[in-house]
Amino acid sequence: EPKNYDEFAMFFDKVCEDYHHGGGKVHTTNWSLSGVEGLPEDGQLDLQKIGLTDELSMRVRVGRNLTAFPLPGLMTKADRINFENTMLKAFDVLKANPDYGGNVFSMTPTADWKEVTGQDENPNLITPEKYQELVDAHVMFKDMAADPYLASAGIASDWPCGRGCYQSSDGGFIIWFGEEDQLRIMCMAKGFKLNDVFDRLHTALDSVESINGIEFATSGKYGYVTSCPSNLGTGMRASVHVKVPNLTADGTEMQAKAAAKPLGLSVRGVGGEHTPIGADGTIDLSPSNRLFITEAEIITKLYNGIKLLKEKEDAATLPALKTKAELVLKANPDNICAQTLLDPEVQAWMTTLSPDKLAELALCAKSGLDNVDSGLGCYAVDPKNYDEFAMFFDKVCETYHHGGGKIHETSWSLDGVAGLPADGVLDLRKLGFEQPLSMRVRVGRNLTSFPLPGLMTKADRINFEKTMLAAFDVLKSNPDYGGSVFS
Repeated sequence: EPKNYDEFAMFFDKVCEDYHHGGGKVHTTNWSLSGVEGLPEDGQLDLQKIGLTDELSMRVRVGRNLTAFPLPGLMTKADRINFENTMLKAFDVLKANPDYGGNVFSMTPTADWKEVTGQDENPNLITPEKYQELVDAHVMFKDMAADPYLASAGIASDWPCGRGCYQSSDGGFIIWFGEEDQLRIMCMAKGFKLNDVFDRLHTALDSVESINGIEFATSGKYGYVTSCPSNLGTGMRASVHVKVPNLTADGTEMQAKAAAKPLGLSVRGVGGEHTPIGADGTIDLSPSNRLFITEAEIITKLYNGIKLLKEKEDAATLPALKTKAELVLKANPDNICAQTLLDPEVQAWMTTLSPDKLAELALCAKSGLDNVDSGLGCYAVDPKNYDEFAMFFDKVCETYHHGGGKIHETSWSLDGVAGLPADGVLDLRKLGFEQPLSMRVRVGRNLTSFPLPGLMTKADRINFEKTMLAAFDVLKSNPDYGGSVFS
């Protein structure tokens, strides 16, 4: 019950002091970023500014409970279905708003719906296949009945009655109903600016709370009331999915957790609590605090935490390369990339590289370390890699090409080539072939004005194509070639 935090204050105050280290504090709510410590001068929490180049999955959610119902642990089946029915009026308001629109997806079986509401059909019932589709898309929550913690607390009882979600037309605003809290309200997006999801959630919450019949349960001491004391206060969890391949080089999240904890950050798997991290080193990262901290401080803490964790990730590049190379070499002793990275001379040289250059070398080696069965296992990402990273690439090339200090020369002249027929014509009919053969000669080339493909951005690739169109036009106008371009 929401009033448990007052009636059982002797118990819950001690729980909260131990978990949140509150010591007699009173929670305050504040969404304004003005004056928040660590906020960039322009107020924009733009992750590109701290060196991230790939768009991140960003999500901010809050837990809320209505005063008109018990908390989920004490709800009956009738409570759960009546709560869902109550929320349909609110969802209708959102669906009629062009800023939201959207649909409701319900899991309440029709027989249970009819038993409680008297209505013949649950108008929003979905199939098991649709449910799984929504779970896989991270739109719907997983089977709560399989969670022993929620089951013991009574929160998972009567599954799947009174469970489901609302999703806006653009997919970025979602309300879960019937989960650990009666409502989990969230905004999510792919991008770089944390402000985008934070500001949209604040606006959406104001819209939901203004709907007639919606009154969120609060505590004078603990702010917004939630089932689990860990979520009291803001009820907010602001998170991103971020890649930290160096801190997860051993295949676990242990190093990432150790690096994140002193920063006040929690690490989870990409599917939530008790789920594995991504195969590419992607983790779910969020500030740990919910109580005695404002909403604005949480989102700013996430921004600065990502910045500091990135520094730790960059510092872990060298040991991560060694760890990965050792694992690869155990599985495939012929992987030349791994062999070379573990060469003592190369190991010593790598300690002299700047963090940026070490990260670039790691990118060159990434394919060979990700794909254990690789033979050669590395790709230059910039033409000058062969000079800047000569300690690495010279050894790779000597092993693969058996070059041993040689210098390559280019010559298209057939004059004096050993084995050339006297007339200089390489005619396969002289060797007894009677039918024409399919013959092809190709060369690989790269322009100096662009990075090699492994470091190209989408814009680079499209601008490269556009640049080449001028060359293709010259070929097309030449009667020896003509032809067409296919993009």
